[in-house]
Amino acid sequence: MVQPTAAVVAVSEMAVVRALELVGNRLMGRHSRSDRGALQRMPSWDRHSFFRVPEEEADRLLAGVWEAPAQRGVPEELLRVLDRYVRLLLASGHSLHRPDLVQTLARMPKQVVLPWEAAEASADPVTP
Repeated sequence: MVQPTAAVVAVSEMAVVRALELVGNRLMGRHSRSDRGALQRMPSWDRHSFFRVPEEEADRLLAGVWEAPAQRGVPEELLRVLDRYVRLLLASGHSLHRPDLVQTLARMPKQVVLPWEAAEASADPVTP
């Protein structure tokens, strides 16, 4: 297992939090008024933990959540891993925990390099 870089962990965590936040907001409209009271008191990125989300509902709830990270250059193979991870959280009702996410990222077959990390590594040093 290859440990992911701090940048990959940070980008992954932010992408997962944003995906869960969008899902949490979408869940607000899909449930009864009695459930909404409890949901409003929870952080939007953790609302899924109140319910277990079946796979067919997860497809609808996750529609479009990876578009922004993809447009910002997050590699497709990383987004696929994050999508599977989020689907597991939705199905199990578990909250996001950084150690679990890091372990998931470490299981990737090869180390992910973010485009801006690669560009920084190959750029000439800037002199004042």
